[in-house]
Amino acid sequence: MRIRNLAVTATLIPVLMLAGCGNDKSADVAASSPAAHKAAKPGVADAVANGSGAAAGSPVSDDPVLNAYYDYRVAFDVMMRSGGRSTQQLVPVMTPAMFTAISQQAKYYRTKRLHNTGVTKVLWAKRVLLSDGVIVRACYDTVKARTVDSRGKSALPAGTPTRWLDQMRVELVQGRWVVGGGSTTPQAC
Repeated sequence: MRIRNLAVTATLIPVLMLAGCGNDKSADVAASSPAAHKAAKPGVADAVANGSGAAAGSPVSDDPVLNAYYDYRVAFDVMMRSGGRSTQQLVPVMTPAMFTAISQQAKYYRTKRLHNTGVTKVLWAKRVLLSDGVIVRACYDTVKARTVDSRGKSALPAGTPTRWLDQMRVELVQGRWVVGGGSTTPQAC
């Protein structure tokens, strides 16, 4: 139950319109570190931009754990752009418990007639080994992924953060690395 609550909290943060995000310019140092990997492969952004998950299987790193995170971000963006209608691309990139939690957010988007108009850009991601598993820490930007209502009006108040720090657990399930939950916080990263 705790994992589900974490997953719901992590994915609903942008919807819940948390206020406050610093403008610390020194945070870009993390993105330039050797352990950080950029998600700048054009195919990923193109797949999200055209609403398909075609690039979800395209690696953007030599690390299968980071690729699992990138695949999750692409699939999640497709769901957000579809207004919660497209969820099947989520099944292969996350655990069943995480899928159940994300499905609740998809339902919320469908009910409120919300959708995203752009793409989420992963600025950097790195693998962190902890005693209880593998965590991917990643910074992503939502400045081009506006959440709007059915009339195209922004559903988030002015001042809603656009930089987020993901700390997602990545698990090996049936020979495939998938996202299993974690946390997302607004942070100038």
